[in-house]
Amino acid sequence: MDIIPDLTDHFWNYIVFISVAGGLGGVGNILVSGEFQPWRKVVNQQSKTTHYSIGSLKEPFVGAIGGILTTLLFIESGTGQYLLYLSMLTGFGSSAFLKRYIDQKTNQIIEESNVIIQGENIQPYHLSDENSKPVVKGVMSQPPVYLTEEEVNRLAKLRCHLAESIGPREAKVFQSEINVLLHHGKQRAL
Repeated sequence: MDIIPDLTDHFWNYIVFISVAGGLGGVGNILVSGEFQPWRKVVNQQSKTTHYSIGSLKEPFVGAIGGILTTLLFIESGTGQYLLYLSMLTGFGSSAFLKRYIDQKTNQIIEESNVIIQGENIQPYHLSDENSKPVVKGVMSQPPVYLTEEEVNRLAKLRCHLAESIGPREAKVFQSEINVLLHHGKQRAL
């Protein structure tokens, strides 16, 4: 028995039902994974630009689109129930695929930044009271990166924000701020 017998005869009904089913699949993936990520606003302190991350709200949308695209292949041969089940399953899977892809890209950016920071010879930067020239102690094999105490604190905060990034765009914002901070520190060594 087909619950929705003429779904293929009414295109807009088809789009609505399949989109809702795919979106439910995306919501199901959020619930199963237990990783709901809220909407975020990220401000780049260097360039004063604002980026928005919609967090987990993108997963139902991706699920709906995945459901529509997959069931279009079976619209003539499948029953209404079958198309709804297929749409929910595809919505769940496409949402999971998107989440895994975004996590991989974000982790790659975080790892790149950690490697860069660990490879730097970060030294405290102090000005002497007598003639306002930098005071450096010790011999270093690698060119130093001189950071003030405030910059060291800012670097620590940026690393925390980078580790908590929920997407590659957000991670890139923090990575660029870290790179600018390290570049300023390298300029002091010249």
